[in-house]
Amino acid sequence: MAYDLSKTNLIGIGNLNALAINAAENFNVRTVFLTSGSPRDAEAFSKKNKLVMEMFYADAIPLKSMVRANPGVLLLKNGTVVNKWHFQNLPFFDELSVKYFSVN
Repeated sequence: MAYDLSKTNLIGIGNLNALAINAAENFNVRTVFLTSGSPRDAEAFSKKNKLVMEMFYADAIPLKSMVRANPGVLLLKNGTVVNKWHFQNLPFFDELSVKYFSVN
């Protein structure tokens, strides 16, 4: 999620996009991008950054409350928050795979 597209860290969003691609290809994980940006701005941002995530819109205040990062990750499973990360503290894909995505 990114509450303010104009201030979103582009390296961070690129890393999150790569993670979303790996999660979808290897585990059929659905990735959603939440933003408070306008649909027009969000579409332009998505195209510019080649995002593979579905785009949804929310008010900036709840987004900031959910994850205090721009961008940040909120991991949900069956509607329950499993974990959340600032983009700089997000574990690597291999760690996420073992800990959260793999069915044991």
